[in-house]
Amino acid sequence: MTSEQAAQLIDNTLDLVHQRLLDLESQSLDHEHKALAAEFREWRQPVGGHIDLMVFPGLAES
Repeated sequence: MTSEQAAQLIDNTLDLVHQRLLDLESQSLDHEHKALAAEFREWRQPVGGHIDLMVFPGLAES
């Protein structure tokens, strides 16, 4: 996966989380809304303005 693909995956995930938060709010599911918001708080508002990602180079071929 390229860094551009990873960034797009993160953007898409955050879009889905945002939509789910709106759905939970509209259904008055406050506990679930708070739990999901807490889970993604750092992703939405990363310390230092960016998300640190670790690159996994894959398995070395023998």
